[in-house]
Amino acid sequence: MINKGVRIAIIGGGASGIMAAITAARSGASVIIYEHKDSLANKILITGNGKCNFSNLRMESSCFHSSTDKDGRTGRILDKFSVKDCIDFFESIGVRHRERKGGIYPYTDTAETVRSALLLELKSLDVSIVCDCGKLVIGDDRSILADITESDRRKKRAKRQYDRIIISCGGCVSPKTGSDGSGYELLRSLDVPLTPIYPALTPLIVKEDLSLLKGIRCDARLCLLREDGSLAESSSGELQPYDKGLSGICAMDISGQACRIMGDGKRAYAEVDFFPVMTDDEFKAELNRRIRLYPERKLNELLTGLFAKKLINYLVHPIDTRRDGYIDKLCDNVKHHRYELSPEMLKDFSRAQTIAGGVPLSAVDDNCMLYGHEGIYVAGELLDSDGVCGGYNLHFAWATGMLAGCHAAGYLNA
Repeated sequence: MINKGVRIAIIGGGASGIMAAITAARSGASVIIYEHKDSLANKILITGNGKCNFSNLRMESSCFHSSTDKDGRTGRILDKFSVKDCIDFFESIGVRHRERKGGIYPYTDTAETVRSALLLELKSLDVSIVCDCGKLVIGDDRSILADITESDRRKKRAKRQYDRIIISCGGCVSPKTGSDGSGYELLRSLDVPLTPIYPALTPLIVKEDLSLLKGIRCDARLCLLREDGSLAESSSGELQPYDKGLSGICAMDISGQACRIMGDGKRAYAEVDFFPVMTDDEFKAELNRRIRLYPERKLNELLTGLFAKKLINYLVHPIDTRRDGYIDKLCDNVKHHRYELSPEMLKDFSRAQTIAGGVPLSAVDDNCMLYGHEGIYVAGELLDSDGVCGGYNLHFAWATGMLAGCHAAGYLNA
């Protein structure tokens, strides 16, 4: 049932907030967005390296991490806003798409296209927008007290009451675009519980100096191991070592889970397979074949054609060919190179793309409304669900924004 004329305030004008606004306004609600930067959707401009990978053909709950999703809430959210729903929505606002290795991008390959189309839709729906607002306070009566900047010389305090409020401020990984952690402060003022907040989709920091590998790019498989050696997570893709650790898609995919493990006071390890196209036995067989084929070559020369020269020197350096079992040791060095991760990762948000942790999924219902706070919703990055690389976090923002906006526009108090 649509509640015509319901007044909805949305705090935060990013991906989830704009989607909530459009969905609610299309349902007939009167919508206002509060944004403390001078314009909306700034973070969208830097997603996907400026190309805005806004969804993915493989949209499954297994591509997301959460410490509080005990009953499959992420999966139910994704079921309510599928990849097709996402593509259809953007087609409805004029954005054609293209697919690249499963990722869904705007046809123009520019994030500005997505941002411009969203802003045009807000304008056509007559959504009110208040930018440059200062600190917000939410009252028990769903009122919002805001510092609204009208000019450089004066401010006014505005208090307005709303039927529904959607909190979609983003996390704390991109202060310049507006995601500065202010959403957490707002939620704490409402006594909403938060799980520990860590960086995610961020390079791994290891305890070993990897300066010798800086500049290398290679395909690899990474396994995140707990201190007892059990597998916590794995990912494959391009690996880019740097002086302090490991970057690249496969490293970033497991970073949030690594932080959760270390945040619990446990050690975590990244085990690298530098040659994932072969099993251990196949790689040993290849080494022995090369020894027979090129008996005059040194060990580092035998690996020419398999690895970059800098990586060969790194892998071969500790191997003594005069000792028995050196082939096994080299194989272990190539296929199971283990690094202990540094707890320094827990506080380094400087290179993170999203957040691990936040509002427990168990604290909201399937429409993203907070339990115990009737008519108040949370959407997007503030929720404890972080996806791997490839458009997953943006899709989750669209999905939760849509659900919150739709339910807020149609929800009637008992």
